[in-house]
Amino acid sequence: MQLEGKVALVTGSSRGIGKTIAHELAHRGCTLIVHGSKESDALRSSFEDVKKLSPDSIKVAAELSEPAAIDKMFARIKQTFDGLDILVNNAATQNPSPVLELEQEDWDRVLSVNLRAPFLCAQHAGRIMRGNKTGGKIINISSVHAYDARRHYAHYSAAKGGLETLTKSLALELAPYNIQVNSIVAGAIATELTPLDRQEKFLTSVPAGRIGTTEEIARLAAFLSSNECDYITGASITVDGGLTLGFCASRPDL
Repeated sequence: MQLEGKVALVTGSSRGIGKTIAHELAHRGCTLIVHGSKESDALRSSFEDVKKLSPDSIKVAAELSEPAAIDKMFARIKQTFDGLDILVNNAATQNPSPVLELEQEDWDRVLSVNLRAPFLCAQHAGRIMRGNKTGGKIINISSVHAYDARRHYAHYSAAKGGLETLTKSLALELAPYNIQVNSIVAGAIATELTPLDRQEKFLTSVPAGRIGTTEEIARLAAFLSSNECDYITGASITVDGGLTLGFCASRPDL
């Protein structure tokens, strides 16, 4: 499952799941576009780690809630590389709020980053990949909350639910260009953004008895980026240790 010579953009790859995905793809031979919403120590650190494996990689800072910033990011990609083979729409934001107190500004920001930006990135990437002889791969990082309601996350769940349907729509329309589009539906994953007390709550709700690792998501992303899954498109693959099998349905604290 090597990916030598492929060019990949992983949004939100300065930390968390995206950082691990970028590192995994670089380890397998990809040239990376490492992305963060702004210039930061986290973005620079992630980029330096990737460059050790993939010297031709670049980093970009782009606020994905702004369509013009997305346009500018893809203009640079086209100027720097001959094409784009892989897009991982990983960047996301959360701002929990009770639904009766949810501000329109917060709703708009979560939807713009978690749903509109993946669409715009996929549109840009699809136009580039359409010209590739080998097509391309688009992977959307989704969430189990696309299917299961969670208190105070109405806007996040709505965005991830939309992302699941968008995945299928993109897969249908891009199939003639040999572009496969799939989603990874992530459950409870340990990152620096997941407080330890919340991780502990999940231990009694996940049948596997633990929460997942970013490496487990990254390995699946690498598989979906490879030619080994050219006949898989429009699929949503759940990685949650069995969380959505019903064990957490009666837990008000989750």
